[in-house]
This record gives sequence, C-alpha cells and structure tokens, in this order.
Amino acid sequence: MTLLATLAPHSPVAQAYGRVGDPQDLPALLGATNCSRALETLRREQPSQAARVIAGWLSTREAIWWGALCQSQLLELAGHDQAVETLKSVVLWVRDPGESSRLSIANRNKGNESASLAQLATAVTLTADSLSPYGASPIATPMGLAHRMAALSVLAAANEWPTTGRKDCLDHFLDIGLDVSECKYPWSQAPLAPHPGLRPQMAKAPGKRKLGNIWEEW
Repeated sequence: MTLLATLAPHSPVAQAYGRVGDPQDLPALLGATNCSRALETLRREQPSQAARVIAGWLSTREAIWWGALCQSQLLELAGHDQAVETLKSVVLWVRDPGESSRLSIANRNKGNESASLAQLATAVTLTADSLSPYGASPIATPMGLAHRMAALSVLAAANEWPTTGRKDCLDHFLDIGLDVSECKYPWSQAPLAPHPGLRPQMAKAPGKRKLGNIWEEW
C-alpha cells in the first residue's frame, strides 16, 4: 500500500472519511462540509466518526503514530511486557517505515496483546503492497486500510478504559489526534514538514501536554 499523505483542512469531510469507511455513513448535512468544520459537529454528536475523520485526514505514518500515542496511555492498565515490546516495534516502524520493521511486527509474539494494540499492529502490517502471502499472486492492498485499522485501534483503546471514564478518554484521544495533525509530538528529533492543522478554528488548542508513560524515552 502506498503511504498516503496528509489532507488539507478545507478538504471535504467525505474525502477523509472515505479513506476509512463509507462517506454515506456521515450525517447528510455534513457531506459537503470541510474537515475542520465537520469535526466541530462530530466531536459533539458522534465522536466515533470524528475519530475516523482524524485517522483519514492524517498521513499513514501520522495515523499509526496517533494510535501509538493513545496506546501509550494504556500501558499501565495492560501490565504486560509483550505489550510494551509490540508498541516499541510500532514506533520503530513509524520512525523508519521499511519492510524489515513491518515484518518484525507481522511475525511478533501475539500472546499478551489487547484487541486495540493488535489492531494497531495490524495497521502496520497492512501497509504492504500486497495482501497475498504468495508473491506470485499479489492482491493489491486497498488504499487507506491502515488508516481504518488505526481508527479502530483508537476507538477500541478508549473502550478498554474503565467504564466511568471512557467518554473522557475518547475525548482525550481525539485531542491527541488533533495535536498530531499540528506536529506537536514529532516521532524524531528532525523537524517534521509543517502542514495546516485539523483542529476546528473555534476550538482552543491546548498547550503541549506531558503524555506520560514510556513513549517519551523511546
């Protein structure tokens, strides 16, 4: 699968959502609205669709990086060394998205992973050009499939939070996604090429937060 680039905030929301699902699932009144404006409504009324729009708008590496940052918030709940190792492997792929780092994730030990972390690892695996295990019979990987899995990972991760805090957890994850769209948490020391942010203009951008857990030492 060719790694997709970031969209522009003025792109129709159907374009971003179309990378991860059927645009007809969006509310009819939002179909022709641009991404930034649509998020104002979706975050309030249908946050699960807001997550899909964010994942679709981000570049492939950014979408998977967003999923990794959200997973980092759950490591203390998971309590498994294998979860830490899988997440580290995902981060290594984001930093250097080559075939060797992809295969190391595809061939990992899957014993102690949460469903959401497994979905994120699958997102990396699905960045291959072919879905077929047989090189002589390639099956082209659909565009945006990794973005779809990243969105599902974020939504599933929020559902792994204790029940009373799940709504706030998902809202926090959406904020992290918007922060990623503004390059607030670069995955390397080298500066990322700036691109317009996705955050709705009416929303106040929070200051850079300390996300905690271990990702900052990676």
